[in-house]
Amino acid sequence: MIQKNKTALQKATDLLSRQDQSEKILRQKLLARKYEESEVDAALDKLKKYNYLNDDETCARLFESLYAEERLSVKQICIKLQQRGYDSTFIKNLIPAETYEHEYNAALKIATKKFAGRISDDIKFKQKIWQHLASKGFDSEIIGAVIEKILNDDGD
Repeated sequence: MIQKNKTALQKATDLLSRQDQSEKILRQKLLARKYEESEVDAALDKLKKYNYLNDDETCARLFESLYAEERLSVKQICIKLQQRGYDSTFIKNLIPAETYEHEYNAALKIATKKFAGRISDDIKFKQKIWQHLASKGFDSEIIGAVIEKILNDDGD
């Protein structure tokens, strides 16, 4: 069976069926596949018209999902969504006013998973935790609280 070349709309629909895409990333993928810009514009307009492509809803849904998992810092979530082509201003508006509890729980999960069974009260151990959590986007207040919690729980 000979497969005909797909239109930009068909290809965009295929891409969206596999994974949520931002308009920006979807546009880039279609243009990289050598579709005409006018055909890409028409396809994206049609997808938006029928609400198959809605950056605000998709971004909000992804943010909520990643936030609820408590596996990433808020900074990491924002970076991840920006890399997927969502608007940084919109993403910042999704961040809850109070994030301390989320950040603390996420940092604690990450640190206990990474350093399970290797808990020590020496300086090098504390530095390793600090560096690891800082690289994940957590601030010093959260990191200090997590280190204290880990060391106090081990001493019990």
